[in-house]
Amino acid sequence: MIMLVVAVSAPTLGAILASLVSSLQPRRALRAFFGLVAVGAAILALPHLDRLAQLFAVMVSVLSYCALLFSISIFPKTDMPDARWATRPAYFILLGLFWSSMLVAVSATSFVGIWIGISATTLATTFLVGFSGGKTALEAAWKYLILCSFGIAFALLGMLLLGRAAMEAGVPANSALTWAALAPRAASLPAPLVTVAVLVMALGFATKAGLVPMHAWLPDAHSKAPAAISALLSGLLVSCALYAIVRVQSVTTGSVAHAFDSLLLILGSLSVLGATTLMPAQRDVKRLLSYSSIEHSGFVALALGLHTPLALFAALFHLVNHAFSKSSAFLATGVIQYARGTTSIGGLKGLWNEGRGRLFLASLVALAGLPPFGMFFSELLIVIAIVQAHAWLVLAVALVAMFVGFAALARAAIETEAGNTAIREGRPSPRLALSVVTLVALGAIACAFIPVAWAAFP
Repeated sequence: MIMLVVAVSAPTLGAILASLVSSLQPRRALRAFFGLVAVGAAILALPHLDRLAQLFAVMVSVLSYCALLFSISIFPKTDMPDARWATRPAYFILLGLFWSSMLVAVSATSFVGIWIGISATTLATTFLVGFSGGKTALEAAWKYLILCSFGIAFALLGMLLLGRAAMEAGVPANSALTWAALAPRAASLPAPLVTVAVLVMALGFATKAGLVPMHAWLPDAHSKAPAAISALLSGLLVSCALYAIVRVQSVTTGSVAHAFDSLLLILGSLSVLGATTLMPAQRDVKRLLSYSSIEHSGFVALALGLHTPLALFAALFHLVNHAFSKSSAFLATGVIQYARGTTSIGGLKGLWNEGRGRLFLASLVALAGLPPFGMFFSELLIVIAIVQAHAWLVLAVALVAMFVGFAALARAAIETEAGNTAIREGRPSPRLALSVVTLVALGAIACAFIPVAWAAFP
């Protein structure tokens, strides 16, 4: 338990202590050191977590550390250098708080802990979304704060109703919101009240996951935030919200489960169709990747809505694959933006002849669901799970969305990799940033072996 406390506190505490150091290089080294301590402590704390929490704790720790190293290498620009929340120390403190909050959410043993963790991420990331200080960035931050606050409020209301239902069924008050106490008694809980509670909780957490129609904040926030923050928002924060939905689903049964699953199928279908409809029209790389996040959140929701063992595994497998692939894509975009000064698809040509451009291409290939990247296998498993469940309408929706999403990403890859190779910014990319992108891209390939590891360590 001590290691878990260290893992949660080290990112924020390290950022605060580093801000007190005046010299640049020692400050960078201190930030990297405390980040490494957080990763090591999280790994040592794994025996105290259940299997699902272990998976997410490792994912949050590894990708957050990569984002930290990337930010040390390429620090985002801001148009508001006089604002206290837009300074370098503030940026890393907020990044540390973001990291700590996600660890709280995924290591909690009750819905209260998840709610506290996800709520804290909103406070930290609002300032990070608006870090660049431009008008559109500040507007995106404001939209993000308002809409996600409403979603969190909905989740809290659902939790209160669920706690009331649990106490009516004789669950002690101190464990009324823990899934370990609720899951065995799910059949004895008052169905009408629990149905309302879990549906409201699902809508609340779905807002944070960017599922349609509660998605309006996501394309703006993810596209305007600094590259490292966009990677964490799309790769991890969305995953933490979906993790919360998985935990809610674990306490449903009977008619309650049927209503909950139906809602997930509806939200998932709307998300994959809505996102892929808009993806071909995007002319900015970061907005394209943002809509892709909505699409893949929808795929996870579709798989969860099937509520079969294979579908649940496929959903979690896809979620982890997406986290690494999308993080790689946003970080690669950050390197390109640093060198070229733009994320416009029309302004990016001839990337194939640059190392950073090939990393960006690899990220797009991963998101498009092509081998050897893990998303190919997770999408295949989702399709197999849908066929196994005989959900033919869901299958049609998923296949159409996969095809359109693939076409949009393939077009972006062709347009940016080909063309006039003479158009270059001439600004060399830092080696550390390139190394981080390469590491995360390799992680997107390594995720393909998760089923083997899952079977080997029951």
